[in-house]
Amino acid sequence: MWRPLFGTITIGFALFAFAGCTGEAGDLDLPWGGTLPQEKRRAAVEPECDEELPQLTPEELARPPFAPPRLERSSPRSGPPQRFSLLPDVTLADAVSDKVEAIDDAYFRRTGKHVTVTSGTRDASRQAKAMYKMLRLGGDVLKLYRNKDAAREIKRAYDAGRAAGKAPDDVVSSMYSVLQSQIARGVYISAHLRAGAVDIRSRDMSSAEKRAFVAAVADARGVTLLEESTPPHFHLQVD
Repeated sequence: MWRPLFGTITIGFALFAFAGCTGEAGDLDLPWGGTLPQEKRRAAVEPECDEELPQLTPEELARPPFAPPRLERSSPRSGPPQRFSLLPDVTLADAVSDKVEAIDDAYFRRTGKHVTVTSGTRDASRQAKAMYKMLRLGGDVLKLYRNKDAAREIKRAYDAGRAAGKAPDDVVSSMYSVLQSQIARGVYISAHLRAGAVDIRSRDMSSAEKRAFVAAVADARGVTLLEESTPPHFHLQVD
């Protein structure tokens, strides 16, 4: 619908499925000990349905393996804080954050609203931890990812570790090693393993607001836009 108006932006549609969006979890152990309270089971398996993977807690992020720090990100970031919202555990490189801020400013001028970033660039450590958590909560990574061979390779590491009775940290480390091997071969199971990947929540946008967002992205330049429908969000790839 928008292609004639904004031909410089790549717009497409991709369908993903997340099993947790239609069901509840049973009495499952959490990835690193403890159990999931009844009132939080659905939230963990069905995170706001605009995230491909469950969010990680600070405790989970603090567990090994640890990826090397990204040199392009400064901490703390200089300048005023951004006006767009970030979901917990989402981080953006400074250059990407600047681009998203420019898009958000243009969107705000058109709508009076700010955007919400639901996912950013994810390192292999976070990817392994999130996929481990999804599998432990009953999610199906084979439905989630289009690259079935890469997904099966990671799931085999998970299944083998669990069958051998390995500790959760060791299972995650095995999955992390597979992800690193894939990246070394140029295989990225998730677009968020590439620098510059950003997801923007769209389920709370009206049709007019979606058009305003597309126009804001067109103004920014150097950004590829893909609208994904399940879960609903805009995926941006910042050059």
